Amino acid sequence: MSIFNQKTTKQNLQKAELFVKPIDDEIAQKIPAFIPGSKIYLTRIEAPIEKLKVIKKTDPIFRYFVEEPEKPENENAQSNGSKIIFEINPDFHDDNSNIEQRGKDYIALEDGLFVIENHRPKIIPISLHGSAEVKISDDAMKVFVDIYPSVGDNPIPSLGDIVNKILSLGVTEEINNSLILEKLESVKVNKKKISNIFVAEGKYPVNGMDGWLENCTKNKEKMENLNCDEFHKINPVISVKDGETIAIIHPPTNGEDGINIFGKKVPPIAGKELKIKLGANIKFSEDDERKITASLDGFLDLKESSISITDTFTINGDIDFKSGNIISKGSLKVKGNVNNEFTLNLTKDIEIDGYVGDANIVAGENVIVHGGFLGKGNGIINAVGDVEVKFVENQKIFSRGSLTILKEALNAQLFVKSKITCKGNKTVIVGGHSIAGDFLDVYSLGNSSESETIVEVGFDYLKRNSIMDNKHKQTELRKKLEEVDKVLFEFAQMKRLNDQCKEKVKILVAEHKTYLAEIENIKQQNLKLTNEIYVPTSSKVSVNGMIYPGVKIGINGRFFEVKEPMRSKTFVLSADNEVIAV
Repeated sequence: MSIFNQKTTKQNLQKAELFVKPIDDEIAQKIPAFIPGSKIYLTRIEAPIEKLKVIKKTDPIFRYFVEEPEKPENENAQSNGSKIIFEINPDFHDDNSNIEQRGKDYIALEDGLFVIENHRPKIIPISLHGSAEVKISDDAMKVFVDIYPSVGDNPIPSLGDIVNKILSLGVTEEINNSLILEKLESVKVNKKKISNIFVAEGKYPVNGMDGWLENCTKNKEKMENLNCDEFHKINPVISVKDGETIAIIHPPTNGEDGINIFGKKVPPIAGKELKIKLGANIKFSEDDERKITASLDGFLDLKESSISITDTFTINGDIDFKSGNIISKGSLKVKGNVNNEFTLNLTKDIEIDGYVGDANIVAGENVIVHGGFLGKGNGIINAVGDVEVKFVENQKIFSRGSLTILKEALNAQLFVKSKITCKGNKTVIVGGHSIAGDFLDVYSLGNSSESETIVEVGFDYLKRNSIMDNKHKQTELRKKLEEVDKVLFEFAQMKRLNDQCKEKVKILVAEHKTYLAEIENIKQQNLKLTNEIYVPTSSKVSVNGMIYPGVKIGINGRFFEVKEPMRSKTFVLSADNEVIAV
């Protein structure tokens, strides 16, 4: 804070003996700005009270001297026992300095704090009373009050004082008088400031509802009054008929006005129009432009704010030599089985009514196998979305979504980004290795034969794969580094090197540095990935039935090895980063 704005030159300063010590600069900076003729409330200054020495009215402050300073004429003058010499600008005196000359001494005209800034002394009048400050929120919807205590037995503001101060600002909303009284009593008893007391509030406007899309298909599944952002979450395989109403666009609403604390109207934010893009084979109804209808028998394809009708290719039998491999855009439905060594690669969904053997199934979205997935371990399902199988045996499943198993998983390798859910009260996982990023839920784990069964949660399996790939790269780089170092060592044993050898050494040294840098870079990548894997999460493994010995349960790389049969447990990571059963 700057108390004075005038500038002073060294030439016009005069020496004076101070009878009292001024407030130091650090404390002076904390004194609030004041208006001439007013007073500063002492308890509003953010500084310890003991450092704020109050000067009494008529107390001597200082006197100028030419030779040896004399004692103050007033016997009650304050002194710290030693002379305080200070250079003062003789032009300091004005109506706001609150200092007056009497005889040789300059005395205080008000009770206050003595400060000197830029060689100009001043008494800042203070009040020992308590005070209150009223604050209005930026949106003019709330009123807050700060209540400051008094010094000693001096009074604090009354309820009426505070209410009048609020009303003087033009506030028209109801004031919480009981809360103010409660806080006043607390300040009076505890002598501590209470800030941001919420005492009045306007009525907030009710914003309008955005336009939304009502799902009118037969596949509603609790999706009445669905908004556009949620509409795309519906199973995309929804059959519709030509002319059928698919959805109805509902207009936005305007909302309701609010009233701020000054009684002024606050307009709401009107809802936004729904922007929906009509794709292929979709049109607006001729009878009602709000209705969206199909112009083709087919399947509904929903993507964010786009709706279209698309055909899904259907195989009314097995995938075998007759059908061949199928690699295409779109979705596929197979009403039979998928035989060994065949490939299905679709950009969208794959649904198989029968069984899948040692085949390669790749889907840009979801995979459903109603019959089961079994073979000699050469079969792979790789889906960007979710996977659902009746059972899986000896095979591998990779899912960037979730995996649902309806019966059992035997000696399977399951790698899932989100969750593994085994439905039903007889589902089991026995043998193999299962990884789920979020959680795993199964009825039973392992078997009475104590088959080794590993389940892990809490990290993305791709990170684990990246770590393994990086370790392989490190091994190869270290081999190359050893070969380079071996040749460099041989050169180092030579007494003399010709120019050709020297050039070769330069190249080898550069290769040495490159390999070291690559190894270090991979090391840092693996460290980062490992740290991400080991970050504590809320992931868990939930088992409703039996857990047998031979089962190993991992969460974020920490493992729990089952030694004795257990029943109905949930495995989580403790605060000490240990896997515990609860």
